[in-house]
Amino acid sequence: MAPRICRWVLRGLPPLRSSVARRRLLSSRSGSEQTRFSYFLPAQKEGDRAQLLALLKDSEILPNPRGHNAAVILATPNFIRLLEDSEFVGEFAKLLSGSADIDQFHVLCAVVDQVAPALGEPAALHGISILRGYLDDTLPELWLPSPPRAKEDADSVSALTFDLGNPCITLPLTRTTFHNNRTSTLLTSRFDMRQTFPQLVQRIEKHSQRITILLNQPPRSTADLGLWAPLSPITRSRVVTESFGNIVRGIQVDGKTEPASTELEDAVNTMFRHRSAPETIQGPMGVWAMITPQRDRADLESAPDPTPILQGKPVSRDAIEATAQYLEYSYKSGVSGGGGWGPKKGLLSIDPQRTHFALSEEEEMGRFMQTMNNSGFAPTGSQIQFFIPAQAPPEDMSCSTPGIVFGVPIGTEPAAQTEVPETGYLVSDHFGALASQGVFVSGPADPETGITDESKLSVPNSRVYVGSGDRKAGGIMGFLRAGGMADAATATLM
Repeated sequence: MAPRICRWVLRGLPPLRSSVARRRLLSSRSGSEQTRFSYFLPAQKEGDRAQLLALLKDSEILPNPRGHNAAVILATPNFIRLLEDSEFVGEFAKLLSGSADIDQFHVLCAVVDQVAPALGEPAALHGISILRGYLDDTLPELWLPSPPRAKEDADSVSALTFDLGNPCITLPLTRTTFHNNRTSTLLTSRFDMRQTFPQLVQRIEKHSQRITILLNQPPRSTADLGLWAPLSPITRSRVVTESFGNIVRGIQVDGKTEPASTELEDAVNTMFRHRSAPETIQGPMGVWAMITPQRDRADLESAPDPTPILQGKPVSRDAIEATAQYLEYSYKSGVSGGGGWGPKKGLLSIDPQRTHFALSEEEEMGRFMQTMNNSGFAPTGSQIQFFIPAQAPPEDMSCSTPGIVFGVPIGTEPAAQTEVPETGYLVSDHFGALASQGVFVSGPADPETGITDESKLSVPNSRVYVGSGDRKAGGIMGFLRAGGMADAATATLM
């Protein structure tokens, strides 16, 4: 059992998880097996067919000397009309095939909430993110039909699962009902490239697909993934004295057991008393908790100090980075959840959702047996500490993590104030997307034991990534003015 970060919502509760990991420096640089890049547009720009194709033609990223014959296109909703246009996708396939002599080219198009920012942009941008490689290596079993949906998943959006080696990341797509009357948009197309213009041979709609990302040094476990979670502590770390499954009943405060929610309620009330009206959060506020199993417990005093937050002091960038670093080194995996006070006063309920799609009966029974063996979310003897999203300007909550990046947006709407050249910019060797529902991580918690763990990361503006390890604040202009680029990516102003 490893440490966890768990999320709650203030009228209940939600999660994540964690463990102290010996982290290897992983490289996300592409070998010759795959090509990755992302293209970003200013918020007010719509997906422009002619401009996009023209700009990409002028880049040095698209030559295809290895003869790649498949590509994944992740795009924001303003590109929906283009992705549904088989003629445009055919043009894109021709562009991505380069000068290689290829009989057929396969394209998987998915509409995501947001493309993962590469250079520390504080808010969402329109854009596309591309992964190109060989069909069998990159998109295994692409043309096999998706398995039937479980009844519980009837209204769920489609999802992509990215295989990084041992850990996998599942990304739910965005809802596109109001754009094209589809719950979500995941389309795969096959083109005959032997014609003067690519001819569409086959097209199907899917609700799931596995995508393999080839890395020079693939992560061996979930502990090898990087984490950025901009949170602030609002309670001290406490020992859990009573729990069952996903219910936390009691914690130890000053040597005595008290109901689990008492300290949290007091902390929230104290925090709001010290806030001015303009600073008060509108609507529900998320609350997360880091849960550390007994065997991995640290000194309670080493946990982040909630005093500045409770006193209403401004949250600094340094404080956000310090807490994020603490969480990263305690990170293994994540869960999101909910629960309630009122009739359940004193009980904190952790939502047990750890996968996007419903579990089988066998998997559900396995989870139940874990609970009976006192290996649920917050077993007695473990430590628990509560956090809220850092209340700071977006630029202080952002980080630069080029490479393979997935995560959660800070908001749903692109920000018009973000500094982006009118014609956009392109970042090589960068691939990923953000999901408002959160992303799901699964894989070995420890490469030695091989025990599989599953979790959900849903902290606003959080990231899980494989990259160079360099993290910098600020948007693209500040990043470029700083005189350096992260090892894993280069940017081109178009």
